[in-house]
Amino acid sequence: MTEARGTGLVGQSNARETKNRRLPQGEASRKLVHAGMGLFALLLPFLTYPQAAACAVAAFLFNWQVLPRLLGHRFRTAREGSGDVGVLLYPLVVLVLILIFRHRMELAAFGWGVLAFGDSLAGVVGQKWGKRPLPWNPQKSWEGFAGFLVGSLAGGSLLALWFLAVRTPEARELPSLLAGFAFWCAWGLIPCVLAAVLESLPHGLDDNVLPPLAVPVLGFLGSEGTLAAVVTDAGLPVVVNTACAVLALATKTLRPGGVAVAWILGVSTWMAAGWQGFVLLLAFLLAGLGATFLGFAAKAQRGVAERRRGQRGAAEVLAKGGVLLVLVLQGFGARLTEGAVVSWAVAATLAAAWADTWGSELGGLWGRRVFRLPDGVAVPAGTPGGVS
Repeated sequence: MTEARGTGLVGQSNARETKNRRLPQGEASRKLVHAGMGLFALLLPFLTYPQAAACAVAAFLFNWQVLPRLLGHRFRTAREGSGDVGVLLYPLVVLVLILIFRHRMELAAFGWGVLAFGDSLAGVVGQKWGKRPLPWNPQKSWEGFAGFLVGSLAGGSLLALWFLAVRTPEARELPSLLAGFAFWCAWGLIPCVLAAVLESLPHGLDDNVLPPLAVPVLGFLGSEGTLAAVVTDAGLPVVVNTACAVLALATKTLRPGGVAVAWILGVSTWMAAGWQGFVLLLAFLLAGLGATFLGFAAKAQRGVAERRRGQRGAAEVLAKGGVLLVLVLQGFGARLTEGAVVSWAVAATLAAAWADTWGSELGGLWGRRVFRLPDGVAVPAGTPGGVS
């Protein structure tokens, strides 16, 4: 979910208008539900990670198939850009947190707190009291930025502390609880600041996705003493990927948000799977772009060309590389998983994304008869799910 589309206008409001500003219709209820879902994280200490993962899958299926039939699109509000996507992404992000941090579930709980309380508080504070726009994104405000930071830090710390207090009886004493809360606040401060910056960037990706994952990953790297090693090893990957990012911006093959996500994906893949994994990723990217721009005019005439003249943004890049990003995140530390990312997993993930991209682009260019699976009914070219 996002803080406030149009918050950049608050800098032009006077103090009285800011004081009397109301949230868009339905937004308060939406944010309350969003934050309330964080209370389900209280169940994590009582579940094994397969049970917790199964609950996240069940929540996704419920939100996808059952909730619209019960409530319709009630979670859409009067705020521009609001929709049902966040309702589906929420349990998926929780599932990814559980899978990545299955051996450190207190970190999954912290990330869940960022997702539930950081985003909600940023939205309410930014839309109701925001009046100082951020210099790098006038659509969001310093007040919303602070709200995200406070909500993420407090919510994540409390959920992580709850998990450990339930699992460890000696941690339930008041002095231990106070010391534990102080520890988690200190542990998460810098990661939450970085996540607040990430949440406020105009990358075009739903705010539910990156910040809740970034905080526990960065916190783990810093607390386990691996951050210095990561920074040292990241030199060449950062240089190469930055050069690729500059080239992508100069040639306008990707939009800025897509470049940012591709940069993160490229650096992460190199560091987790070696330069060989990065070469596979680069080959997939070049092959996908080549297929996109091949016969673009003909595809545009048929109405099946990629939107925005073929320039992919953050959402499109993450849609193709999201599974790979989850894999490489697990390769940063042996404490997070049983071992490093294996080469066949990277290759298989990229092969699947490559096949999907070429199927869509080349099918849109040369495909003549398009039908729908599984019933085989003929459909117009460009129909979602259509196969040529």
